[in-house]
Amino acid sequence: MRYANMAQSHNDHIQNYRTDGVAKMKGTMYSSDFYRVQWILNQIPKDSYVLEVGCNAGTVALQIAQAGCYVKGIDIVQELVDKAVSRGITAEQGTAEDLSRFNDNEFDVVVCAEVLEHLYDPLVAIKEAHRVLKKGGKYLVTVPHPNSQMAGDKIGDYHQQNFSMEILDTIFHCVFFRDYVKFSEIPYKEEFCRANGLEVGHMGWLALECVK
Repeated sequence: MRYANMAQSHNDHIQNYRTDGVAKMKGTMYSSDFYRVQWILNQIPKDSYVLEVGCNAGTVALQIAQAGCYVKGIDIVQELVDKAVSRGITAEQGTAEDLSRFNDNEFDVVVCAEVLEHLYDPLVAIKEAHRVLKKGGKYLVTVPHPNSQMAGDKIGDYHQQNFSMEILDTIFHCVFFRDYVKFSEIPYKEEFCRANGLEVGHMGWLALECVK
């Protein structure tokens, strides 16, 4: 654990986190996480009304919009929100733990990709996502795989914790019915594995598709 409370976590990200995923070409065919973003896109029906929690500078939101959906984004870092807006995304500053600006049952899909591991208390964010989802809507989550290069025995930059399957199973089934949560494993791109001495197919992420 890195942070002692939610305020400390928020302040560290607001003051210091500036990674622009679009500028780093995250989620593209040139990135290690190409399959991760493709998994997200494949779960979203065309014409969906989507909220991306932790939208960064528009990394995934841009691709969701290009796929024919209406998307709103929220991120804790105003500078990244401004970049997302400059790229055509409807976005605003806010936190994953407080979506009170949005109505109950408002969105067809909520995307929360590479966010929960940053939060002091991810259960609060999961409950908020469930609240704003329509009945039958999807909550799409990705987090670092417990055995990935990003996790293992180290805590990633700005991460609060590494999730085990046991922890994920517990916190998600506090909110979603057991038969409505599906886990998937997503590998790194082959080129990334070869360049880093990993076996091709090395798992990078756990993905969860949760239906309200």
